[in-house]
Amino acid sequence: MAARTGTKATRAESEAHATVVRTEHDALELIRTKRIVTEVPALGMTSLVEAVAGGAVHGSWRNHAKGRLMYRLGRMLRASDEVLAVRLVEGKVAFVDPVLWAVVYRVAMEPSRRRRSLEGLSAQARALLSAVERDKVVRLEKNSEWTKGREALEERLLVHVSEAGTEEGRHVTVLRSWRDWVSPTVKEASESLTYEDALARLREACGGAPAGLGPWVP
Repeated sequence: MAARTGTKATRAESEAHATVVRTEHDALELIRTKRIVTEVPALGMTSLVEAVAGGAVHGSWRNHAKGRLMYRLGRMLRASDEVLAVRLVEGKVAFVDPVLWAVVYRVAMEPSRRRRSLEGLSAQARALLSAVERDKVVRLEKNSEWTKGREALEERLLVHVSEAGTEEGRHVTVLRSWRDWVSPTVKEASESLTYEDALARLREACGGAPAGLGPWVP
């Protein structure tokens, strides 16, 4: 992991020291406080990994003494109905508090952004997107032949992605159309936002960091 410098990085590390996450409840409380928490360290952001560690993590977090707890909590948050997991910051997964769900939905559904997001999609990704839009929900094994297509759709915010457990104890990836995911309350709140305002609110919540949507943001 590259060394991080600057005031924002220092502040994020100090906050991680102050808030040590041990349980899913702790993680949810952290997200409620910060509004957006990245799963792994990102410049200027509070991250789940550092909050569990109680400070900066050097090297791979998977090799950390609390690596298993970090992984387990990440899986729990992906499956939780209380947070939204989307790739917003530096292409990394971020956990979003419900207060910003309407903002994320507004950005996800912006027609100009979606049209641009479709450019360059592989045939596999397009087929998977069609299946999700048709069936509303598609479940995939974690490492399936559709993994690359799913990653492309997730990165471009074209579908809602979460995780769920099976009776056999496995984790599966659940893809839903945004229209199927959204509640009437969130949809109504999103209609009062312009695309520019929604992007600005996301960037503000991310400490000014890029929204992570790459070249697909007009």
